[in-house]
Amino acid sequence: MELLERLRISVDESVDIRDDLSAGINVTLHFILLGGLAWGSGQPFLFPSLGPSAYLLATGEKPRAEGAYHVVGGHAVAAVCGLIAYLVFADGLVVTEAFEQGERFSSEVGLLVVSGVVSMVLTTIGMLWTNTNHPAACATTLIVALGLMSTAVEVGIIVVAVTILVWVHGRIVERVQTVCGVEPKDPR
Repeated sequence: MELLERLRISVDESVDIRDDLSAGINVTLHFILLGGLAWGSGQPFLFPSLGPSAYLLATGEKPRAEGAYHVVGGHAVAAVCGLIAYLVFADGLVVTEAFEQGERFSSEVGLLVVSGVVSMVLTTIGMLWTNTNHPAACATTLIVALGLMSTAVEVGIIVVAVTILVWVHGRIVERVQTVCGVEPKDPR
């Protein structure tokens, strides 16, 4: 019963629809340029771990996880660590293809698992050593280590895309928030 009680919104709590819509608009602004770049270039300027990063930026999440140094640095560390693990353990393999085979205890899946584990260890240590703590970057390291974006060019695109995301936030989203008064009041 205690869990159910915690999940209920009390009468005193209110939902700030304006604040929630502001965050949604802010996320949209983050992705317009990157979506256009992906569409126009045919290159992967949109990838799953950008979502959590944009969310953190758009909602005014904790400073340790946002800001150019943490966001760009965390993804850069993660991409490089993922690439190292991939090249050492799983070069040429792609997780989606390995699982399509449905083979139990396949060597391909085993190598990808090792690549993923090693990439997470390297990324965790790398982010701690460089103080680039950005949890969303842990998804980036797995994207690379599992063969989904595992070339030097794709790793470069990851870093460029994250840099653009942060640039759009600082130059466009924050100005729109100020001018239009849509800066989230309740970071969460």
